[in-house]
Amino acid sequence: MRSIPRPAAEGLDPLKAGWFPGGFVRRSPSQRVMREKQRLRFKEIALASLLVSAGLFATSIYGFLQTTAGQGSDYAQLAMEEYLLTIITYQLRVIPAYLIVALAGALILYPALRWLRWRPSRLRWIWVLLTSGVGLGALYGLSLGVFFRKSPGLLDSTARIVSKVAPEADLYWVYRWRVLDGAALGFWAFAAFAAIFYCWRWFKATRAARGPRKLALLTLAGALLLGLGWLSSPPPTPPQGEDSARPMNLLIIGSDSWRWDRVGVHGYHRQDITPNIDAFAREAISLENLHVSTASTLESWMSIMSSRFPPDHGVRYMYINKKQAEAASKIEGLLPRMLKKDGFYTSVVSNWAGNNFKLVDHGFEHNLASDTQNFKAFIMEATIWTHIIFPLYFSNTLGEILLPEVKRITKYLRPNAMVDKMMGQIDNATNNHKPFFGLQFFSSTHLPYTASYPFNVKYVDPNYKGIHKYQIDVTVHDLITTGFKPDLPPETIAHIQNLYDGTVSEFDHYVGMVIEELKRRDLYERTVIVVTTDHGEDLYDPGSTLGHGTNFFGGDQSTRIPFFIRVPGLARGGAKVEAMTRSVDLAPTFASLLKLAPHPSWIGVDLGGLLRGDVLDLDLPIFAETCYMFFPKSKALVDLTAAEREDILDSSGAKDTLKVDKDFNNNMTLRPELHDMVLSTKDRMVRTRRWKLLHIPGRRAPIYRLYDMQADPKQTVDLSSQDLPVQPALIQLLDEYWAGRGGAQRWPAALDAASVSR
Repeated sequence: MRSIPRPAAEGLDPLKAGWFPGGFVRRSPSQRVMREKQRLRFKEIALASLLVSAGLFATSIYGFLQTTAGQGSDYAQLAMEEYLLTIITYQLRVIPAYLIVALAGALILYPALRWLRWRPSRLRWIWVLLTSGVGLGALYGLSLGVFFRKSPGLLDSTARIVSKVAPEADLYWVYRWRVLDGAALGFWAFAAFAAIFYCWRWFKATRAARGPRKLALLTLAGALLLGLGWLSSPPPTPPQGEDSARPMNLLIIGSDSWRWDRVGVHGYHRQDITPNIDAFAREAISLENLHVSTASTLESWMSIMSSRFPPDHGVRYMYINKKQAEAASKIEGLLPRMLKKDGFYTSVVSNWAGNNFKLVDHGFEHNLASDTQNFKAFIMEATIWTHIIFPLYFSNTLGEILLPEVKRITKYLRPNAMVDKMMGQIDNATNNHKPFFGLQFFSSTHLPYTASYPFNVKYVDPNYKGIHKYQIDVTVHDLITTGFKPDLPPETIAHIQNLYDGTVSEFDHYVGMVIEELKRRDLYERTVIVVTTDHGEDLYDPGSTLGHGTNFFGGDQSTRIPFFIRVPGLARGGAKVEAMTRSVDLAPTFASLLKLAPHPSWIGVDLGGLLRGDVLDLDLPIFAETCYMFFPKSKALVDLTAAEREDILDSSGAKDTLKVDKDFNNNMTLRPELHDMVLSTKDRMVRTRRWKLLHIPGRRAPIYRLYDMQADPKQTVDLSSQDLPVQPALIQLLDEYWAGRGGAQRWPAALDAASVSR
């Protein structure tokens, strides 16, 4: 049998010949035309891809409407009635993302489908849709391997949603069995084949013009060399010479709602919870008894940055109105504004946990925090999550161009994104030969405890199948009406505490990343580094449930915070300062370490003497007040008697006290007529080395609780009825704080040693 001639022997063009197992055969021009007619054309695949995207878009809108209607809250009703145009506009704004995905899918899929064979028929378009739909489905599925790896938080979010309806389900097998790796290889194989196909077609089209082809090759080689040079370039290094005399840098690394006792060096039983922080602590100084003035983010950071207690700076709850925000922004002596005037490059990087930095202008020159509690922003965030292609494919620069609001969910999708942003800010400061003040603020340890994998399963019992599997499951409606249930089974409380420990471990991971990046840039020995938080957290401690700032029972877990500070050149690594200190003392301390003068409005004191070991105590009393209550106060004060609970001054919670202020960028604000009521219902506290006095406003008279914290750190025995001589002095101290005179108060050790009985 005569063999079929090979292309090399007869000069056949492979693109014009058909491939069969026996070799190449020549086709006539009419055969080639028929073959081309039988192949899928790009416009057909592109149109099919658009139809698939349109179906996904319609399905996502239906899901958005169903989810919104299922909320069953006043805010969901408000969104559908008064913000319907906003909802429609936001839905339309995601359409370009669908168009991009449709085009990209068609471009990648076309080369593979082009070689499919069939005979033309009247059912051609059914074949087109069926083949393209199956191909696009496979391509989208394979792309999960790439984009779930790039945005692992998306798989975490999916796992949390699935766990509500199928607690037995475990989606993380895709990691353990390397399914995502295999899918990624498949996707890149598709992409590589498409790239080769288009390059070959382009080279074929330009083979007669050698000049353009050579120019294209040179351009490609140049781009490759530039890319390799960029990838291999070292990070900026601090300037030398005369600039070496500039002030130290200051970097604060914090996570919202981090408890003092959840640290390895503080004796926590899980010694693997904070290895990076523990290593840092051995080089740093620990302020063992630092307390915040309010266990709420906005109020706490205001006290830190202004060195004033809440009665002095005036920010008493998180849902302030426009006038209050503008007044707070104009407060003199805000630390970031002062450092900016002194030549520092000041920046804050945070996700939703730090939206207070957008609500109040603290003076940061570069503000990379999330938006405030803006109702329209909530609608957009819900829109982004509903249209799943957006968080999947556009958690990147392109996505931020299409929808800048995607930055609100970036942390959920790319947990390391905020570290990258802070390092970019530090590089900008270095390149501009400026010292920097940076605040890196994470939401890791905040409710609802949504750690990323593997931290979200690090400490939990694998046999737990309840509704809180990957996070605390509570609806907005439940939160603003009843709060967190005080009577959960012990195993559920243990699971919640385990979830929280996973979030602490994740924060520790970020701390390690930031410190390593500083060392890579040779900035570690030029930077005062602080690892801390804005307040603590209740975790079903005695007399408490979940949350923070709602009461002062169960111990100091809500106001006492971990605080580690490393000062280059200060050889006190591992030292522990046992003296009582306050968050209002931090701004004067930072200014002193940076060799800057304190602002005359500051009421805090410089803690430098304690850090250096020159003094052992400064006789500072601790003052604090509770925050805004999302739910009726009586729901949180589980340690009161029934009669006392009936007598307390209470508010009705978020359901009846908040409104959406359209004149203030659609922010959630407190109804102005309720301002005095919210302040009058606040609990307040004064704490010394030994004593802790609580003042709970009552209808007839204040309700007091007095505890000996040395003998009873969990506050199980109330001594207020024993007429101890220390109680009137503490009441007077607390009244002076409430009147705005807390800054000058001192509590000598001799007062703590006073007799405990008459």
